[in-house]
Amino acid sequence: MLARPLKFLTGVALLATLAACQGKTPRMGSAPATSQEDKTMMSGEQAHDQTSMGNPIFSGAFRKGEFAAAGTFHIYKDGETTKLRLSEDFATNPAAPDLYLVIGNTANPIADKEHPYPLDNSEYVTVAELTSVTGAQDYELPADMDLSENNSVIIWCKQFNATMSYAPLQAL
Repeated sequence: MLARPLKFLTGVALLATLAACQGKTPRMGSAPATSQEDKTMMSGEQAHDQTSMGNPIFSGAFRKGEFAAAGTFHIYKDGETTKLRLSEDFATNPAAPDLYLVIGNTANPIADKEHPYPLDNSEYVTVAELTSVTGAQDYELPADMDLSENNSVIIWCKQFNATMSYAPLQAL
């Protein structure tokens, strides 16, 4: 007889806990909610960051390789420093492992190749492991990198040697 009220109370407690958590825990891969004030402040910070990046010298839009990607990039020169910024709307395959940002020496690194569009070691220079599969990100390019000899920004899966997406460099 005591088991029935205990089960009932356990069920009520579980439902109350779930109800309390409803909508408060972000789903995996989603960004936490922000207030309008936070968004306004972030916009100002982003505008400040844009101006402190230096002069834009290249840009491009991502194209499909193994995966359809979204977003663009800009490369900025500020004195001796060269930085690459992925756009806020950048997105690539969230399920792909071991993703890297590399600079390729051809505008179309998947031309004349079959899936998964592998790269030879001589076809790219590694910049860094991708810090996120979505959103704005900044990367400092190697000081000795000659961008006149490089023609694309590539999102590359090192584990499977697969070109996930690429963006040809366009001089500004």
